[in-house]
Amino acid sequence: MKTIWLWLNISFLAITVFAQTAHAAENKQVDTLRQARVMAEAGRYKDAVALLKTFEPQDRDEELTTNLIAGKIYLALDRSASALEYYEKAFEQDIENFEAVIGAATASTKLGNFKQARQYLGMASDIANGSSEPILINALISLRTGNVKDANALMQNLTKLQPDSPEVAVTNAKFLSQSGDNVAALRSLQVFVERNPSAAESKEYLGDLEFLFGNKNNGLRQKQAAYRLYDSQGNTFKCDVVAAWLEGNGSGIEAPHTQPPSVKEPIQRQEVPVEPVIEKAPVKPPEKQVKQAKVNSLPSANDKEFAPPLLRFPFPDGVTITGGSGFIVDGGRKIVTNRHVIDGGKEFAIRTGLGEMIKAKVIYVSKSDDLAVLELDKPLPSDRSIPANAYSKPRVGRNVVVMGYPLWYILGQGSPSLTNGMVSKRTGLGDDQGTFQVTAKVNKGNSGGPVFDMAGNVVGITVGKLDTKKIQDEEGFMPEDVNFAIHVDRLPKLINASFDSKEPNSTELTTEELYQVMLGKVVMVATYK
Repeated sequence: MKTIWLWLNISFLAITVFAQTAHAAENKQVDTLRQARVMAEAGRYKDAVALLKTFEPQDRDEELTTNLIAGKIYLALDRSASALEYYEKAFEQDIENFEAVIGAATASTKLGNFKQARQYLGMASDIANGSSEPILINALISLRTGNVKDANALMQNLTKLQPDSPEVAVTNAKFLSQSGDNVAALRSLQVFVERNPSAAESKEYLGDLEFLFGNKNNGLRQKQAAYRLYDSQGNTFKCDVVAAWLEGNGSGIEAPHTQPPSVKEPIQRQEVPVEPVIEKAPVKPPEKQVKQAKVNSLPSANDKEFAPPLLRFPFPDGVTITGGSGFIVDGGRKIVTNRHVIDGGKEFAIRTGLGEMIKAKVIYVSKSDDLAVLELDKPLPSDRSIPANAYSKPRVGRNVVVMGYPLWYILGQGSPSLTNGMVSKRTGLGDDQGTFQVTAKVNKGNSGGPVFDMAGNVVGITVGKLDTKKIQDEEGFMPEDVNFAIHVDRLPKLINASFDSKEPNSTELTTEELYQVMLGKVVMVATYK
Protein backbone atom coordinates (compact mmCIF):
# COMPACT_ATOMS: atom_id res chain seq x y z
CA MET A 1 0.00 0.00 0.00
CA LYS A 2 2.82 2.38 0.89
CA THR A 3 4.49 1.58 -2.45
CA ILE A 4 1.31 2.43 -4.38
CA TRP A 5 0.89 5.64 -2.40
CA LEU A 6 4.52 6.62 -3.06
CA TRP A 7 4.10 5.81 -6.78
CA LEU A 8 0.95 7.99 -6.95
CA ASN A 9 2.74 10.89 -5.22
CA ILE A 10 5.71 10.62 -7.60
CA SER A 11 3.37 10.47 -10.63
CA PHE A 12 1.40 13.51 -9.42
CA LEU A 13 4.64 15.41 -8.81
CA ALA A 14 5.92 14.52 -12.27
CA ILE A 15 2.67 15.67 -13.90
CA THR A 16 2.78 18.92 -11.92
CA VAL A 17 6.39 19.58 -12.88
CA PHE A 18 5.61 18.77 -16.54
CA ALA A 19 2.63 21.13 -16.52
CA GLN A 20 4.65 23.91 -14.88
CA THR A 21 7.48 23.40 -17.39
CA ALA A 22 5.06 23.49 -20.31
CA HIS A 23 3.37 26.61 -18.93
CA ALA A 24 6.77 28.29 -18.44
CA ALA A 25 7.77 27.39 -22.00
CA GLU A 26 4.46 28.79 -23.27
CA ASN A 27 4.98 32.02 -21.32
CA LYS A 28 8.51 32.27 -22.71
CA GLN A 29 7.13 31.91 -26.24
CA VAL A 30 4.59 34.65 -25.60
CA ASP A 31 7.20 36.93 -24.04
CA THR A 32 9.56 36.42 -26.99
CA LEU A 33 6.90 37.31 -29.55
CA ARG A 34 5.75 40.29 -27.53
CA GLN A 35 9.31 41.55 -27.15
CA ALA A 36 9.87 41.17 -30.90
CA ARG A 37 6.81 43.32 -31.53
CA VAL A 38 7.98 45.92 -29.02
CA MET A 39 11.39 46.11 -30.71
CA ALA A 40 9.86 46.42 -34.17
CA GLU A 41 7.54 49.22 -33.02
CA ALA A 42 10.51 50.97 -31.41
CA GLY A 43 12.47 50.85 -34.66
CA ARG A 44 14.99 48.36 -33.29
CA TYR A 45 14.65 46.02 -36.24
CA LYS A 46 17.88 44.13 -35.71
CA ASP A 47 16.79 43.21 -32.17
CA ALA A 48 13.33 42.23 -33.45
CA VAL A 49 14.86 39.93 -36.06
CA ALA A 50 17.17 38.33 -33.48
CA LEU A 51 14.13 37.51 -31.32
CA LEU A 52 12.04 36.19 -34.22
CA LYS A 53 14.84 33.85 -35.27
CA THR A 54 14.52 32.10 -31.90
CA PHE A 55 10.73 31.83 -32.18
CA GLU A 56 8.61 29.07 -33.70
CA PRO A 57 4.86 29.91 -34.01
CA GLN A 58 2.70 27.34 -32.22
CA ASP A 59 -0.74 28.43 -33.43
CA ARG A 60 -2.54 30.56 -36.00
CA ASP A 61 -2.49 33.74 -33.88
CA GLU A 62 1.26 33.49 -33.30
CA GLU A 63 1.84 32.94 -37.02
CA LEU A 64 -0.33 35.97 -37.81
CA THR A 65 1.62 38.17 -35.40
CA THR A 66 4.95 36.88 -36.77
CA ASN A 67 3.90 37.77 -40.32
CA LEU A 68 2.82 41.26 -39.24
CA ILE A 69 6.16 41.91 -37.50
CA ALA A 70 8.13 40.61 -40.50
CA GLY A 71 6.07 42.80 -42.84
CA LYS A 72 6.81 45.85 -40.71
CA ILE A 73 10.54 45.09 -40.69
CA TYR A 74 10.76 44.63 -44.46
CA LEU A 75 8.72 47.79 -45.03
CA ALA A 76 11.13 49.75 -42.83
CA LEU A 77 14.08 48.31 -44.78
CA ASP A 78 12.49 49.45 -48.08
CA ARG A 79 12.03 45.86 -49.25
CA SER A 80 8.45 46.44 -50.23
CA ALA A 81 7.88 43.30 -52.32
CA SER A 82 8.87 41.09 -49.38
CA ALA A 83 6.80 43.21 -46.99
CA LEU A 84 3.76 42.77 -49.24
CA GLU A 85 4.19 39.00 -49.21
CA TYR A 86 4.13 38.90 -45.42
CA TYR A 87 1.18 41.29 -45.12
CA GLU A 88 -0.80 39.29 -47.68
CA LYS A 89 -0.11 36.10 -45.73
CA ALA A 90 -1.42 37.86 -42.61
CA PHE A 91 -4.46 39.07 -44.57
CA GLU A 92 -5.25 35.52 -45.69
CA GLN A 93 -5.16 34.46 -42.03
CA ASP A 94 -7.45 37.28 -40.88
CA ILE A 95 -9.26 39.34 -43.52
CA GLU A 96 -10.39 41.87 -40.90
CA ASN A 97 -6.95 42.59 -39.47
CA PHE A 98 -6.41 46.31 -40.01
CA GLU A 99 -2.63 46.13 -39.63
CA ALA A 100 -2.39 43.50 -42.38
CA VAL A 101 -4.58 45.47 -44.78
CA ILE A 102 -2.98 48.88 -44.19
CA GLY A 103 0.48 47.28 -44.38
CA ALA A 104 -0.38 45.72 -47.75
CA ALA A 105 -1.68 49.10 -48.95
CA THR A 106 1.54 50.83 -47.88
CA ALA A 107 3.76 48.21 -49.54
CA SER A 108 1.70 48.37 -52.75
CA THR A 109 2.07 52.15 -52.77
CA LYS A 110 5.84 51.89 -52.44
CA LEU A 111 5.83 49.45 -55.37
CA GLY A 112 3.92 51.98 -57.47
CA ASN A 113 0.94 49.63 -57.62
CA PHE A 114 -1.66 52.29 -56.85
CA LYS A 115 -4.67 50.36 -58.13
CA GLN A 116 -3.93 47.51 -55.74
CA ALA A 117 -3.15 49.97 -52.94
CA ARG A 118 -6.56 51.62 -53.34
CA GLN A 119 -8.31 48.25 -53.16
CA TYR A 120 -6.62 47.58 -49.84
CA LEU A 121 -7.38 51.12 -48.65
CA GLY A 122 -11.07 50.54 -49.32
CA MET A 123 -10.95 47.44 -47.12
CA ALA A 124 -9.02 49.31 -44.42
CA SER A 125 -11.64 52.07 -44.33
CA ASP A 126 -14.39 49.45 -43.92
CA ILE A 127 -12.53 47.73 -41.08
CA ALA A 128 -11.61 50.89 -39.16
CA ASN A 129 -14.01 53.60 -40.22
CA GLY A 130 -12.57 56.90 -39.06
CA SER A 131 -8.90 55.92 -39.16
CA SER A 132 -6.70 58.56 -40.76
CA GLU A 133 -4.13 56.12 -42.15
CA PRO A 134 -6.02 55.32 -45.39
CA ILE A 135 -6.38 59.06 -46.03
CA LEU A 136 -2.63 59.56 -45.52
CA ILE A 137 -1.75 56.84 -48.02
CA ASN A 138 -4.23 58.21 -50.56
CA ALA A 139 -2.64 61.64 -50.13
CA LEU A 140 0.85 60.19 -50.63
CA ILE A 141 -0.30 58.47 -53.83
CA SER A 142 -1.56 61.83 -55.10
CA LEU A 143 1.72 63.45 -54.06
CA ARG A 144 3.89 60.89 -55.86
CA THR A 145 1.90 61.19 -59.06
CA GLY A 146 2.13 64.98 -59.14
CA ASN A 147 -1.39 65.78 -57.87
CA VAL A 148 -0.15 68.05 -55.10
CA LYS A 149 -3.39 70.04 -54.83
CA ASP A 150 -5.43 66.87 -54.33
CA ALA A 151 -2.99 65.61 -51.69
CA ASN A 152 -3.09 68.90 -49.77
CA ALA A 153 -6.89 69.05 -50.01
CA LEU A 154 -7.23 65.56 -48.49
CA MET A 155 -5.07 66.47 -45.50
CA GLN A 156 -6.59 69.93 -45.00
CA ASN A 157 -10.08 68.44 -44.95
CA LEU A 158 -8.98 65.77 -42.46
CA THR A 159 -7.43 68.27 -40.03
CA LYS A 160 -10.43 70.57 -40.36
CA LEU A 161 -12.86 67.79 -39.45
CA GLN A 162 -10.77 66.49 -36.52
CA PRO A 163 -8.64 69.39 -35.24
CA ASP A 164 -8.18 67.88 -31.76
CA SER A 165 -7.40 64.28 -32.73
CA PRO A 166 -3.88 63.18 -31.71
CA GLU A 167 -3.93 60.51 -34.46
CA VAL A 168 -4.81 63.11 -37.10
CA ALA A 169 -2.12 65.48 -35.80
CA VAL A 170 0.50 62.72 -36.21
CA THR A 171 -0.88 61.78 -39.64
CA ASN A 172 -0.66 65.39 -40.82
CA ALA A 173 2.92 65.70 -39.55
CA LYS A 174 3.88 62.51 -41.40
CA PHE A 175 2.37 63.92 -44.59
CA LEU A 176 4.21 67.23 -44.24
CA SER A 177 7.49 65.45 -43.58
CA GLN A 178 7.11 63.17 -46.60
CA SER A 179 6.20 66.23 -48.67
CA GLY A 180 9.62 67.64 -47.84
CA ASP A 181 8.41 70.31 -45.42
CA ASN A 182 10.12 69.13 -42.25
CA VAL A 183 9.90 72.53 -40.58
CA ALA A 184 6.12 72.60 -40.99
CA ALA A 185 5.84 68.99 -39.77
CA LEU A 186 7.75 69.78 -36.60
CA ARG A 187 5.95 73.04 -35.96
CA SER A 188 2.48 71.56 -36.50
CA LEU A 189 3.08 68.94 -33.80
CA GLN A 190 4.69 71.42 -31.44
CA VAL A 191 1.60 73.62 -31.67
CA PHE A 192 -0.70 70.62 -31.21
CA VAL A 193 0.99 69.29 -28.07
CA GLU A 194 1.02 72.79 -26.57
CA ARG A 195 -2.74 72.84 -27.05
CA ASN A 196 -3.20 69.16 -26.07
CA PRO A 197 -0.54 68.38 -23.42
CA SER A 198 -2.01 64.94 -22.61
CA ALA A 199 -1.73 63.64 -26.21
CA ALA A 200 0.77 60.82 -25.69
CA GLU A 201 0.77 59.66 -29.32
CA SER A 202 1.57 63.17 -30.54
CA LYS A 203 4.36 63.65 -28.02
CA GLU A 204 5.85 60.29 -29.02
CA TYR A 205 5.99 61.19 -32.71
CA LEU A 206 7.19 64.70 -31.92
CA GLY A 207 10.09 63.01 -30.14
CA ASP A 208 10.83 61.07 -33.34
CA LEU A 209 10.85 64.26 -35.41
CA GLU A 210 12.97 66.25 -32.96
CA PHE A 211 15.49 63.42 -32.81
CA LEU A 212 15.50 62.99 -36.59
CA PHE A 213 16.18 66.68 -37.18
CA GLY A 214 19.10 66.76 -34.75
CA ASN A 215 17.34 68.06 -31.62
CA LYS A 216 18.38 65.03 -29.60
CA ASN A 217 17.68 66.30 -26.08
CA ASN A 218 14.27 67.68 -27.08
CA GLY A 219 13.46 64.36 -28.68
CA LEU A 220 14.38 62.41 -25.57
CA ARG A 221 12.32 64.74 -23.38
CA GLN A 222 9.26 64.31 -25.57
CA LYS A 223 9.66 60.53 -25.52
CA GLN A 224 9.93 60.48 -21.75
CA ALA A 225 6.84 62.70 -21.46
CA ALA A 226 5.00 60.28 -23.76
CA TYR A 227 6.09 57.37 -21.58
CA ARG A 228 4.66 59.02 -18.46
CA LEU A 229 1.36 59.71 -20.23
CA TYR A 230 1.09 56.13 -21.50
CA ASP A 231 1.89 54.90 -17.98
CA SER A 232 -0.87 57.05 -16.48
CA GLN A 233 -3.29 55.66 -19.09
CA GLY A 234 -2.32 52.07 -18.27
CA ASN A 235 -1.02 51.41 -21.79
CA THR A 236 1.75 48.95 -20.90
CA PHE A 237 2.55 47.99 -24.49
CA LYS A 238 3.22 51.57 -25.57
CA CYS A 239 5.20 52.14 -22.36
CA ASP A 240 7.45 49.26 -23.35
CA VAL A 241 7.81 50.54 -26.90
CA VAL A 242 8.92 53.99 -25.73
CA ALA A 243 11.22 52.45 -23.11
CA ALA A 244 12.83 50.28 -25.82
CA TRP A 245 13.30 53.35 -28.02
CA LEU A 246 14.88 55.27 -25.15
CA GLU A 247 17.18 52.37 -24.35
CA GLY A 248 18.35 52.35 -27.95
CA ASN A 249 18.70 56.12 -28.36
CA GLY A 250 18.93 57.75 -24.96
CA SER A 251 22.64 57.63 -24.28
CA GLY A 252 23.48 59.64 -21.17
CA ILE A 253 19.87 60.35 -20.25
CA GLU A 254 18.06 58.05 -17.90
CA ALA A 255 15.17 56.16 -19.47
CA PRO A 256 12.16 54.93 -17.50
CA HIS A 257 13.41 51.33 -17.83
CA THR A 258 16.81 49.87 -18.48
CA GLN A 259 14.91 47.46 -20.68
CA PRO A 260 11.23 46.97 -21.51
CA PRO A 261 9.60 44.89 -18.81
CA SER A 262 8.45 41.38 -19.60
CA VAL A 263 4.67 40.96 -19.46
CA LYS A 264 3.14 37.61 -18.72
CA GLU A 265 -0.27 38.01 -20.30
CA PRO A 266 -0.55 36.53 -23.80
CA ILE A 267 -0.66 38.79 -26.82
CA GLN A 268 -4.15 39.80 -27.83
CA ARG A 269 -4.83 40.69 -31.43
CA GLN A 270 -5.98 44.26 -31.96
CA GLU A 271 -9.60 43.81 -32.96
CA VAL A 272 -11.31 46.81 -34.56
CA PRO A 273 -15.10 46.94 -34.15
CA VAL A 274 -16.97 46.39 -37.42
CA GLU A 275 -20.64 46.42 -38.27
CA PRO A 276 -22.19 42.95 -38.00
CA VAL A 277 -22.87 41.31 -41.32
CA ILE A 278 -24.62 38.13 -42.37
CA GLU A 279 -22.64 35.44 -44.16
CA LYS A 280 -19.86 37.69 -45.41
CA ALA A 281 -18.48 36.43 -48.69
CA PRO A 282 -14.82 35.41 -48.58
CA VAL A 283 -12.48 38.24 -49.48
CA LYS A 284 -9.47 37.67 -51.70
CA PRO A 285 -6.38 39.84 -51.83
CA PRO A 286 -6.45 42.33 -54.69
CA GLU A 287 -5.04 41.00 -57.93
CA LYS A 288 -1.29 41.52 -58.00
CA GLN A 289 -0.14 44.04 -60.58
CA VAL A 290 3.59 43.48 -60.13
CA LYS A 291 5.78 40.42 -59.92
CA GLN A 292 6.35 39.68 -56.26
CA ALA A 293 9.35 38.14 -54.57
CA LYS A 294 8.99 34.85 -52.79
CA VAL A 295 8.59 35.11 -49.03
CA ASN A 296 12.14 35.59 -47.85
CA SER A 297 13.79 34.47 -44.70
CA LEU A 298 14.44 37.26 -42.25
CA PRO A 299 17.40 39.57 -42.96
CA SER A 300 20.86 38.66 -41.74
CA ALA A 301 22.16 40.41 -38.66
CA ASN A 302 24.28 42.83 -40.69
CA ASP A 303 24.34 46.24 -39.00
CA LYS A 304 24.33 48.13 -42.31
CA GLU A 305 21.28 46.18 -43.46
CA PHE A 306 19.22 47.78 -40.69
CA ALA A 307 20.38 51.34 -41.31
CA PRO A 308 18.15 53.89 -43.08
CA PRO A 309 18.38 53.70 -46.91
CA LEU A 310 20.79 56.65 -47.08
CA LEU A 311 23.31 54.88 -44.84
CA ARG A 312 23.11 51.58 -46.71
CA PHE A 313 25.10 52.78 -49.70
CA PRO A 314 28.38 50.83 -49.94
CA PHE A 315 30.51 53.76 -48.81
CA PRO A 316 32.85 54.20 -45.81
CA ASP A 317 31.22 55.14 -42.51
CA GLY A 318 31.07 58.81 -41.64
CA VAL A 319 31.20 60.25 -45.16
CA THR A 320 28.71 62.87 -46.35
CA ILE A 321 26.60 61.40 -49.13
CA THR A 322 25.28 63.59 -51.94
CA GLY A 323 23.78 62.91 -55.31
CA GLY A 324 20.82 63.22 -57.62
CA SER A 325 18.72 61.12 -59.97
CA GLY A 326 19.30 59.16 -63.15
CA PHE A 327 17.79 56.52 -65.42
CA ILE A 328 18.81 53.09 -66.71
CA VAL A 329 19.90 52.72 -70.35
CA ASP A 330 21.71 50.34 -72.72
CA GLY A 331 19.87 47.18 -71.75
CA GLY A 332 20.40 47.63 -68.00
CA ARG A 333 24.14 48.24 -68.13
CA LYS A 334 24.48 52.02 -67.83
CA ILE A 335 23.02 55.06 -66.03
CA VAL A 336 22.51 58.57 -67.41
CA THR A 337 22.76 61.47 -64.94
CA ASN A 338 24.11 65.03 -64.70
CA ARG A 339 27.81 65.81 -64.66
CA HIS A 340 27.42 68.03 -61.60
CA VAL A 341 25.85 65.10 -59.69
CA ILE A 342 29.04 63.02 -59.90
CA ASP A 343 31.60 65.83 -60.13
CA GLY A 344 34.39 65.31 -57.58
CA GLY A 345 32.95 62.04 -56.28
CA LYS A 346 35.24 59.29 -55.00
CA GLU A 347 32.94 56.28 -55.33
CA PHE A 348 29.52 55.85 -56.91
CA ALA A 349 26.42 53.74 -56.42
CA ILE A 350 22.82 53.72 -57.53
CA ARG A 351 19.60 52.65 -55.87
CA THR A 352 16.49 51.76 -57.86
CA GLY A 353 12.89 52.43 -56.91
CA LEU A 354 12.55 48.70 -56.22
CA GLY A 355 15.38 48.69 -53.69
CA GLU A 356 18.40 47.30 -55.58
CA MET A 357 21.68 48.96 -54.67
CA ILE A 358 24.62 48.59 -57.09
CA LYS A 359 28.08 50.14 -57.29
CA ALA A 360 29.03 51.95 -60.49
CA LYS A 361 31.91 53.74 -62.18
CA VAL A 362 31.97 56.85 -64.35
CA ILE A 363 32.72 56.05 -68.00
CA TYR A 364 31.71 59.31 -69.69
CA VAL A 365 31.62 63.00 -68.78
CA SER A 366 30.50 65.56 -71.38
CA LYS A 367 32.68 68.62 -71.85
CA SER A 368 29.88 70.72 -73.32
CA ASP A 369 26.72 69.52 -71.55
CA ASP A 370 25.82 68.74 -67.95
CA LEU A 371 25.77 65.01 -68.69
CA ALA A 372 27.55 61.91 -67.39
CA VAL A 373 27.21 58.17 -67.88
CA LEU A 374 27.98 55.47 -65.28
CA GLU A 375 28.45 51.77 -65.87
CA LEU A 376 26.99 49.36 -63.31
CA ASP A 377 29.23 46.75 -61.68
CA LYS A 378 26.33 44.32 -62.00
CA PRO A 379 23.88 44.87 -64.90
CA LEU A 380 20.15 44.97 -64.24
CA PRO A 381 17.66 42.98 -66.36
CA SER A 382 17.19 44.46 -69.83
CA ASP A 383 13.50 45.17 -69.24
CA ARG A 384 14.50 47.64 -66.53
CA SER A 385 16.17 49.85 -69.13
CA ILE A 386 14.60 52.68 -71.13
CA PRO A 387 14.11 51.04 -74.57
CA ALA A 388 16.54 52.22 -77.24
CA ASN A 389 13.76 53.76 -79.33
CA ALA A 390 11.82 55.39 -76.46
CA TYR A 391 13.24 58.89 -76.98
CA SER A 392 11.47 61.84 -78.54
CA LYS A 393 11.95 65.55 -79.17
CA PRO A 394 10.00 67.88 -76.85
CA ARG A 395 7.11 69.83 -78.36
CA VAL A 396 6.09 73.21 -76.97
CA GLY A 397 2.73 72.99 -75.20
CA ARG A 398 2.88 69.22 -74.69
CA ASN A 399 2.41 67.76 -71.23
CA VAL A 400 5.46 66.24 -69.56
CA VAL A 401 6.40 64.81 -66.18
CA VAL A 402 9.69 65.08 -64.30
CA MET A 403 10.53 61.90 -62.37
CA GLY A 404 13.23 61.62 -59.75
CA TYR A 405 14.17 61.64 -56.08
CA PRO A 406 13.91 65.22 -54.82
CA LEU A 407 15.72 65.80 -51.52
CA TRP A 408 16.27 62.05 -51.05
CA TYR A 409 19.56 62.52 -49.21
CA ILE A 410 17.76 64.81 -46.74
CA LEU A 411 14.43 62.98 -46.40
CA GLY A 412 15.82 59.45 -46.73
CA GLN A 413 12.88 58.48 -48.95
CA GLY A 414 13.31 55.40 -51.10
CA SER A 415 10.61 56.06 -53.70
CA PRO A 416 10.62 58.55 -56.59
CA SER A 417 7.96 61.15 -57.26
CA LEU A 418 6.47 62.84 -60.30
CA THR A 419 5.78 66.50 -61.00
CA ASN A 420 3.54 67.58 -63.86
CA GLY A 421 4.05 70.44 -66.27
CA MET A 422 4.51 71.20 -69.92
CA VAL A 423 7.21 72.20 -72.38
CA SER A 424 7.10 76.00 -72.34
CA LYS A 425 10.02 76.85 -74.64
CA ARG A 426 12.10 74.87 -77.17
CA THR A 427 15.34 76.56 -76.02
CA GLY A 428 16.93 77.22 -72.66
CA LEU A 429 18.40 80.22 -70.87
CA GLY A 430 19.72 82.75 -73.36
CA ASP A 431 18.17 80.68 -76.18
CA ASP A 432 20.61 77.84 -75.49
CA GLN A 433 19.94 75.21 -78.18
CA GLY A 434 21.05 72.32 -75.99
CA THR A 435 18.33 72.78 -73.36
CA PHE A 436 14.62 73.55 -73.20
CA GLN A 437 12.27 75.00 -70.63
CA VAL A 438 9.58 73.15 -68.64
CA THR A 439 7.02 74.28 -66.07
CA ALA A 440 7.19 71.05 -64.01
CA LYS A 441 8.52 71.68 -60.51
CA VAL A 442 12.14 70.66 -59.93
CA ASN A 443 13.81 70.29 -56.54
CA LYS A 444 17.37 69.55 -55.51
CA GLY A 445 17.87 65.84 -56.05
CA ASN A 446 15.87 65.76 -59.30
CA SER A 447 19.04 66.60 -61.25
CA GLY A 448 19.89 63.93 -63.82
CA GLY A 449 16.43 62.36 -63.80
CA PRO A 450 14.33 61.90 -66.92
CA VAL A 451 11.63 64.15 -68.36
CA PHE A 452 8.94 61.95 -69.93
CA ASP A 453 6.14 62.75 -72.32
CA MET A 454 2.81 61.13 -71.47
CA ALA A 455 3.58 58.12 -73.65
CA GLY A 456 6.68 57.28 -71.60
CA ASN A 457 9.28 58.56 -74.05
CA VAL A 458 12.29 60.38 -72.63
CA VAL A 459 12.23 63.92 -74.01
CA GLY A 460 14.92 65.39 -71.79
CA ILE A 461 17.26 65.11 -68.81
CA THR A 462 16.51 67.37 -65.85
CA VAL A 463 19.36 69.79 -65.28
CA GLY A 464 18.19 72.50 -62.91
CA LYS A 465 16.20 75.62 -62.27
CA LEU A 466 16.78 79.34 -62.22
CA ASP A 467 18.31 80.90 -59.12
CA THR A 468 15.06 82.66 -58.24
CA LYS A 469 16.49 84.34 -55.15
CA LYS A 470 19.34 85.86 -57.14
CA ILE A 471 16.91 87.12 -59.80
CA GLN A 472 14.64 88.60 -57.15
CA ASP A 473 17.58 90.39 -55.53
CA GLU A 474 18.88 91.71 -58.86
CA GLU A 475 15.71 92.24 -60.89
CA GLY A 476 13.06 92.76 -58.20
CA PHE A 477 10.75 89.86 -59.14
CA MET A 478 10.67 86.11 -58.59
CA PRO A 479 9.99 83.92 -61.66
CA GLU A 480 7.94 80.76 -61.12
CA ASP A 481 7.86 77.41 -62.91
CA VAL A 482 11.08 78.08 -64.84
CA ASN A 483 13.08 74.87 -65.01
CA PHE A 484 15.37 73.33 -67.60
CA ALA A 485 16.16 70.00 -69.23
CA ILE A 486 18.78 68.86 -71.73
CA HIS A 487 17.66 67.65 -75.16
CA VAL A 488 17.99 63.88 -75.59
CA ASP A 489 19.97 64.24 -78.83
CA ARG A 490 22.84 65.58 -76.71
CA LEU A 491 23.28 62.13 -75.13
CA PRO A 492 26.42 60.21 -76.21
CA LYS A 493 26.36 57.30 -78.67
CA LEU A 494 27.68 54.88 -76.05
CA ILE A 495 24.22 54.55 -74.46
CA ASN A 496 23.09 52.89 -77.71
CA ALA A 497 19.86 54.85 -78.06
CA SER A 498 18.05 55.92 -81.22
CA PHE A 499 17.09 59.60 -81.27
CA ASP A 500 15.70 59.59 -84.79
CA SER A 501 13.20 56.79 -84.28
CA LYS A 502 10.01 57.25 -86.25
CA GLU A 503 8.12 54.92 -83.95
CA PRO A 504 8.54 56.00 -80.32
CA ASN A 505 5.86 55.05 -77.80
CA SER A 506 2.62 56.69 -78.89
CA THR A 507 -0.06 55.39 -76.49
CA GLU A 508 -0.60 57.95 -73.75
CA LEU A 509 -0.55 56.80 -70.13
CA THR A 510 -2.06 58.25 -66.99
CA THR A 511 0.47 59.61 -64.50
CA GLU A 512 -0.17 56.60 -62.26
CA GLU A 513 0.45 54.16 -65.13
CA LEU A 514 3.60 56.04 -66.08
CA TYR A 515 4.84 55.93 -62.49
CA GLN A 516 4.35 52.18 -62.24
CA VAL A 517 6.05 51.49 -65.57
CA MET A 518 9.07 53.67 -64.77
CA LEU A 519 9.47 52.94 -61.04
CA GLY A 520 12.25 50.39 -61.58
CA LYS A 521 13.94 52.41 -64.36
CA VAL A 522 14.59 55.69 -62.53
CA VAL A 523 17.34 55.65 -59.90
CA MET A 524 19.09 57.56 -57.15
CA VAL A 525 22.72 58.33 -57.96
CA ALA A 526 24.93 58.65 -54.87
CA THR A 527 28.54 59.61 -54.19
CA TYR A 528 30.76 61.22 -51.58
CA LYS A 529 33.72 63.58 -51.82
